[in-house]
Amino acid sequence: MLYILVLSFIAPILVYLSFVFHPKAGSRVKKYGLIFLIVEAIVYSGIIYFQLPSRNVLSLLIVNFAIGVLTAAILTGLTVLFTDQEMITPRIGAVILLIIFIVFIGGEWHSNFFLQPVAKSVNSTVKKSSKAPTFKKGVTPVALAPSTIKNRMNKNMSDVPNSQYFHLGEIQAQYYHGKPVYIAPVEFDSIFKYYTAGQSTPGYFIINATSLSAEPKFVKTKLNYTNTSYFNRKAQRIMYRHYPEWLVADGSNPQLEIDENGTPYYVQTMYKPIPLSHRIDYSKLHVVIMNAKTGKTKLYTLKSLPKWVDEGITTEVAHSMNTAFGEYQKGWINYTIFKNGVQRPTKKSVISTFNKNGQIEYFNDFTNPKTEADSALGYSMINARTGKLTYYKTSGIMDSVGASENANNNYKAQQWTAAMPVIYNISGHPTWVLSILDNTHAFRSYYYINAADQSIHATGDTANEALDNYNQALIDGHEGGATNTSNSAKKTLSGTVDRASVTTSDNKSLLLFTLKDDSHHTIYTVQSDDYKSAALTQSGDKVNFKVQIENNKAVGYVSAFKNSSLNN
Repeated sequence: MLYILVLSFIAPILVYLSFVFHPKAGSRVKKYGLIFLIVEAIVYSGIIYFQLPSRNVLSLLIVNFAIGVLTAAILTGLTVLFTDQEMITPRIGAVILLIIFIVFIGGEWHSNFFLQPVAKSVNSTVKKSSKAPTFKKGVTPVALAPSTIKNRMNKNMSDVPNSQYFHLGEIQAQYYHGKPVYIAPVEFDSIFKYYTAGQSTPGYFIINATSLSAEPKFVKTKLNYTNTSYFNRKAQRIMYRHYPEWLVADGSNPQLEIDENGTPYYVQTMYKPIPLSHRIDYSKLHVVIMNAKTGKTKLYTLKSLPKWVDEGITTEVAHSMNTAFGEYQKGWINYTIFKNGVQRPTKKSVISTFNKNGQIEYFNDFTNPKTEADSALGYSMINARTGKLTYYKTSGIMDSVGASENANNNYKAQQWTAAMPVIYNISGHPTWVLSILDNTHAFRSYYYINAADQSIHATGDTANEALDNYNQALIDGHEGGATNTSNSAKKTLSGTVDRASVTTSDNKSLLLFTLKDDSHHTIYTVQSDDYKSAALTQSGDKVNFKVQIENNKAVGYVSAFKNSSLNN
């Protein structure tokens, strides 16, 4: 705090000295002027302690200017009050304040009008949408919406000792022992309850992020430093004190993560500012990790993060990276006037997703700022650990707002709403995957909708059921031009059954079979409810049918199935 206070009072002290050494200033002006300067320092010390103001050079300049002008005004008033002479306004003090103001304006101009380097500092790669993340049954986990998880955790707050003192903190996604989970700290309700509870929260909740039947578990372990603690136990204040030369990136808050032993830590993205500018260099981000039990902190580069850290890049920083990448590539003038190539993130926050490689990625889609059309220009995935942004170009698909509105219209009677829209490639088709929630945020179903053809959609109580139903909808919809890959085609096949088995899934009778002399060993699936003869099919039967084939694999259910051996 002393570091910031001293840097904030350079100009006020110089202004005071310019009055002190003025030949017409009396002793009372000097005495009371010093008293007012000390009072200003005490008041601003309190502001520093509670508000944790930015330590950026430009921020310090404007504080110097503001307090310097106030000091000059007070001293000028004292000269009028305590002397019979005319008002004294030392030129040296005025020149100092003018220089500070000019430098500040120049820095602000540089910060706000030279934005292209900010966009270029984002570690980004542009790919075709056909290279986007794929969604395969049992491979890519579909996470439950954080609002659903928060609803479940709030119902279990009775597991928290003295729960009347606390509330649930922000939901955080991460991997724990290789499994996707959500965690959330227990936070203080007020300063009174902070002291009543002994200045420590009793622990955090953890829950499987992809299981519909999962129940949250309360982990009892003292958190002595949290986001809602007060005074010298506030997490952000600890980081602020230990690293005074580092700034919080884009106003983000520390996020809770746990290591493989379940020990809680707060993770914060930090950066060093460019001299005389507010601009951030995303290629030089660092991360501060603070033990929530001991308060011990350590600064890391993104490359040297401990293995258990999944989100070194906080969600606020990820959103600002999307904004910089989409809007500032060609500078401020283009962004403000011409808008050539400008893309605006559709949502004001990112969505945490779990990818098939066991990493957290932040998702958001981009739309055209010139139009109200619900079309997406592309979408990004930001690796939450490395900060690498991958942008997938696309065209002719609806954005997340359009997908959500489509889903909402289908559940208007129930007054259910869509949440957490994320786009995947499913069987070569860009597809929005959404969770349907009721008005209590309880999960009701999954909703899959083709991003290029909103007439093709499907629902299911589980992600796999919705996926099966969606693949069938693709077949029934004759693809409708929705595909964005060239390796998918509907074929008519015939042959001799090699192996056959009848099973049930989601109350449906299914025939699974393979064909003889099939080098790809493709497994085909038929709904027996649609084709009664399917249930009687056995090895050696002659069959013919239609099916969608992608990469030598069957996609969705078989249609137009006929078993010639049964003469059907």
